[in-house]
Amino acid sequence: MNETINANIGQQAFTLDRNAYDRLTIYLNDVRRHIATDTDEVMNDIEIRIAELFREWLPSSMMVVTLAMVERAIVRIGTPEDFGSAKEQSSKSDTKRSLRQLRRSRNNRSIAGICGGLGEYLGMDATPLRIAMIFLVLFGGMSLWVYIIMWLVIPEED
Repeated sequence: MNETINANIGQQAFTLDRNAYDRLTIYLNDVRRHIATDTDEVMNDIEIRIAELFREWLPSSMMVVTLAMVERAIVRIGTPEDFGSAKEQSSKSDTKRSLRQLRRSRNNRSIAGICGGLGEYLGMDATPLRIAMIFLVLFGGMSLWVYIIMWLVIPEED
């Protein structure tokens, strides 16, 4: 026989067995530590979502929330690490932005590495870009000067 605890989750009353209550408390405390700003508002939203999930899974208000239900809710909502601080997330996106720079390729070059660099920047093969560049120079009115200016302006890979 398990001990049960009455708790308010998201402003709704639930009866949880002791293991479920302990696991949910640990989870919510971990999430609170990972959130940097607006902790109360975010935690309230998370509790409301947990309460919605429990109501969805419990056919009767007289039933007890089990550890398995708490684990299912955690899987649906996400781990505490998923709730990283806004500062961490912005630094990750800044890192991604700084890694994606237009550079002339040293490895994938025919003349100056312009098309190879554009291909790497756009995430595609350089061959269609080279063919398009030739057609634009010969038939599209794109001057050879544009290619030369790109050669001078776009820095080479480190």
